[in-house]
Amino acid sequence: MSGDTVLRIEKLENGYEVEICDPKVMENNRKPKSDWEDPWKGYAFTTADEVKAFVAQHLDSLKPPPSADEEYADAFKQASSGD
Repeated sequence: MSGDTVLRIEKLENGYEVEICDPKVMENNRKPKSDWEDPWKGYAFTTADEVKAFVAQHLDSLKPPPSADEEYADAFKQASSGD
């Protein structure tokens, strides 16, 4: 997923799945020599009200994943530094 997507909501047969991009994991992924971890975390809910409450609680803290240009610049800087 690219662009400014910070959350996804999927309607399931028995509820909803909300996926958010964890800012802490994204930041750790940008550190040199750290193991990459998928920043998208899924959460299951049975009602729309639960989804709304979760989204309202987390929306302000969510940041979009880095763009391809940002990732390239980070990788180039790491490769150029000799670390």
